[in-house]
Amino acid sequence: MTTSTAVRAVIDPASALLAARTEIESGAPSLGVLAQLTQLTEVLLVQVETLAEQLTEARTCPVTQLPTRAAWNALAEEVCASGAAVVVLIDLNDFKPVNDAHGHAAGDAVLAATGGRLRAWVDGRGYAGRLGGDEFAVVVRDEPLLAAAISDLRNRLHASISHGGTRLSVGAAIGLAAVPGGTQEALSEAMGRADRRMYRDKGRPGRR
Repeated sequence: MTTSTAVRAVIDPASALLAARTEIESGAPSLGVLAQLTQLTEVLLVQVETLAEQLTEARTCPVTQLPTRAAWNALAEEVCASGAAVVVLIDLNDFKPVNDAHGHAAGDAVLAATGGRLRAWVDGRGYAGRLGGDEFAVVVRDEPLLAAAISDLRNRLHASISHGGTRLSVGAAIGLAAVPGGTQEALSEAMGRADRRMYRDKGRPGRR
């Protein structure tokens, strides 16, 4: 494979592939053409792997290691389509005062700890995600002992967090709602009801 062909494969793989195809269609492919295709395939595989890694990073919150909103929505739809499900919305209490008083590193520590607690709690039940800011969402399969499980979740989220020798306490408001069906519209409807219940739990009439 010539240097110019190798450079073209990296810069413009589609053009390089078209050139190789033209040579093949013109007659029996030479060893040189097959070598070009091998090199081009390697280049394309590296690019695909890089794009896959970038997509994974874009769909995962770097602080909490939870799926972002779009990624969580896709996972939630899968759970809801498989049977009876419940969505749980969570908003941390007093997060801004902690962030303002102790700095962004402390705020990130709270978010990271919350992400870890949600992953541990939801394991085997469904999926947790970070919607943005200090708001989180969980989708789980409905179960007879869900009320007790939610009580356990609340206890976990209200446990203090150690950061730099300081104990940080934030707590959380929680709202949940059953998903009335396996469609995207049903999930959206349930999230609206869970959101209103979460803000009532927070001591507010609703989102402002």
